[in-house]
Amino acid sequence: MGKAQANFRRVNGLLDGNVSVILDFIRGISAILVVMEHLSSRLFVGYGNVEAPSMFVQALYLLNILGGPSVIIFFVLSGVFISRSVLKAVYEDKWSWKSYLINRCARLMTVLVPALMLTFILDSIAGAYFGYSTYESLYQNAIAFLGNLFFLQNITVGVYGSNAPLWSLNYEFWYYMLFPLLFLLFSRQGRVAKFIYIGIALFIILSIGTRMNSYFFVWLIGSAVLFLPGINLLKNRFVLILATLFLLGAMALRPLVMTGRFFTNGWTTDLFFVDLIVGIAFGFFVYTLMHSTSHAIKKMSFRSFSQFAKLLAGFSFSLYLIHYPIINTVYYWANQNGFTGLQPGAAAIGAEIVLVALICLAAYFFSRVTEAHTSTIRRFIAAKLTLKNRQPEMVIPKPKPKITG
Repeated sequence: MGKAQANFRRVNGLLDGNVSVILDFIRGISAILVVMEHLSSRLFVGYGNVEAPSMFVQALYLLNILGGPSVIIFFVLSGVFISRSVLKAVYEDKWSWKSYLINRCARLMTVLVPALMLTFILDSIAGAYFGYSTYESLYQNAIAFLGNLFFLQNITVGVYGSNAPLWSLNYEFWYYMLFPLLFLLFSRQGRVAKFIYIGIALFIILSIGTRMNSYFFVWLIGSAVLFLPGINLLKNRFVLILATLFLLGAMALRPLVMTGRFFTNGWTTDLFFVDLIVGIAFGFFVYTLMHSTSHAIKKMSFRSFSQFAKLLAGFSFSLYLIHYPIINTVYYWANQNGFTGLQPGAAAIGAEIVLVALICLAAYFFSRVTEAHTSTIRRFIAAKLTLKNRQPEMVIPKPKPKITG
């Protein structure tokens, strides 16, 4: 057993139990922060329109632009758990491309297809009644729909309709493909298989572009955490506090850089190095969470918190995929009825809390008919493919009895 494999086997067990519960909670809260950023951009008047903004207003705007670093947290979490599933299968000699692709596609498509259909319905309503500009032709709509269905947004098509958050979904999908292709090059694969993997990986890398390739390194931070050995110096619980503060600081840094308040002279979208810092900070947080407190956390009773965390995580993917078309439709309806934005204050915060709660409720019910049935759909696809691949049994005709006269 190699050193990397031995480290993975030790780390793999640390991710179970209450550590997994905490990461589920973070995933759910991160999805809510994304919703808050997108909602606040439509709900509140712009920061520049507030006269002499108080510290409270500045803190409110900072809280409402943490959706960007939350997406980076999604990337690292994805790197942790997807890499974990690949490594377990390979190291236990259970790897199967068929099983892996069924699992990944079932997970994505179970929510993506209904989310695209919902986007079409809501965009059509907003376009027909509230003045939202939709696709000029049915053909353009269909091409964009199919392009997003096959994760080609930002490659050959744009994101579908108003559903801007779909930009990150094709990043995720192609990382799902790249990681096993690259990792299997270091496993016991035949020479022909390795040449095929190299060819496919190069094709993906050349197709997805510089930006998507760059953020693959952020995603791989989650993979790296699985190979790092425990270091005694970093097992002190105080280190986890430092890791938490580092993460919060990195998350706050991103919107400050983005809006030109730190390092830059104006608004910028060139945020890769800041996002890399956020990714490293969260990777370090996950590492210290596993190694410095795993034994103490396992002894704690997380019964109620565990249920809440699993509830949030259970509809977080649905929330991410459907919240923006809902916000967009409601905004254009309100705008047509004279809404021009709210000044930050107690009433505005109350309105935001209520709207976020309603969107979460909608996503929860959406997840009950989509995300909650992922395992069923996975088994259905697996059964169909197994049945299709079976060879029909050869029927040997019985000899006809001889007729004697």
